[in-house]
Amino acid sequence: MAHHIIKYILRIILLAIVFLSIPISYIYASESLTMESKVKAAFIYNFAKFVDWPLAVSNDTQSQPFIIGVIGYNPLIEDLMSIEGKTIKGRKLIVRQLSNIREMNNCQVVYISASEKDNLTGILNAAKSNNILTVSDMGNFVENGGIIGFVKVENKIRFDINLKTAGESHLKIRSDLLALARRIIN
Repeated sequence: MAHHIIKYILRIILLAIVFLSIPISYIYASESLTMESKVKAAFIYNFAKFVDWPLAVSNDTQSQPFIIGVIGYNPLIEDLMSIEGKTIKGRKLIVRQLSNIREMNNCQVVYISASEKDNLTGILNAAKSNNILTVSDMGNFVENGGIIGFVKVENKIRFDINLKTAGESHLKIRSDLLALARRIIN
């Protein structure tokens, strides 16, 4: 029993180091934005590892790719493309640029760009009914029904989680990830 507790604590510490210790301030603004995009892409990849989808969805699609979609314009797509081909939950990762809500249906994760602010309600409703993890860096994203929202705190990328919306989407966010969130909305 003690072995499991020690292993769990070490895992939390390692995750905290990975998620929280990446500063994004650099001398040049363009380098800062590039680094910020890379950090967000790494976060999204890791978020997917610590979220459980409904069993029926997981079993029915085990042979299918794991799809992360980006709706709206965002340079983050390029950094996500650089990790395409890795595996998440035993499935090959594919990244897609989405041009409309209907293309979200086969995605497990959708990053919603700020350019889609006017369409946010429709996107979030479609995501909820399709068990999709939604992520964005839009202001007030989790307050408006998104699941994971990026925030910048003291020049570091952090994130908030809307646990209520995750539950309504039939997604279970593991305690490892919840422990690293800046704020959790119930």
